[in-house]
Amino acid sequence: MSSSLPDPLLRVDNLVRRYGGITATDNLSMEVVPGELHAIIGPNGAGKTTLISQLTGQVMPNSGTIHFAGRDVTGLPSYKRSRLGLARSFQITSLLKDFSAIDNVALAAQAHDGHSFRFWGNARKETRLRETAHAALERVGLGKRADIVVSQLSHGEQRELELAVALATKPQLLLLDEPMAGLGVTESARMVALWRRFSSKTRSPALTSPASTKLRKGCLLYTSRCV
Repeated sequence: MSSSLPDPLLRVDNLVRRYGGITATDNLSMEVVPGELHAIIGPNGAGKTTLISQLTGQVMPNSGTIHFAGRDVTGLPSYKRSRLGLARSFQITSLLKDFSAIDNVALAAQAHDGHSFRFWGNARKETRLRETAHAALERVGLGKRADIVVSQLSHGEQRELELAVALATKPQLLLLDEPMAGLGVTESARMVALWRRFSSKTRSPALTSPASTKLRKGCLLYTSRCV
């Protein structure tokens, strides 16, 4: 008895992005189904970040379509894609260095819930936000570091914290841009283990750029373009 394949969570068809005479994304098509880990690999300037930026809505393609969770999101801004469950971490750490780890995660959860402009509310007193934030920190192994100011965390811990920030938005698909930049061998192995555990337990896929060769599927970037 044959089993049917799951429907793709993300489907990209004939995506093109040009900058003047340079083609960064060249007619790319791909699919990602729940539970998969994909790696985008290629040299500097190949278009890896440009591709992720198009998937998350920071950059609009010149042509082609992006479907997420059965919906055409090609023209949606990034914040609307985030609320659909599309989360991203950035190539350069984008944390609030003077706030604690749990504050950073709680603010992400608050913004995702649509309350990012409640300036007069004290997020530290909102039990639900704190519980969500602490659960995300536990998942990446930072539960005991929740109250540490970000500037006092190691680079590897800050990378793990960025993953917790993304997880706090309850993603269906997690996009990681250069998630292991600056990490040592041990820290890189721990990061890969986190991705695998996250993917296997939640069935939420991850797309990374670039990533360890231990990941089992990849989208290859070459000739300075994403194809």
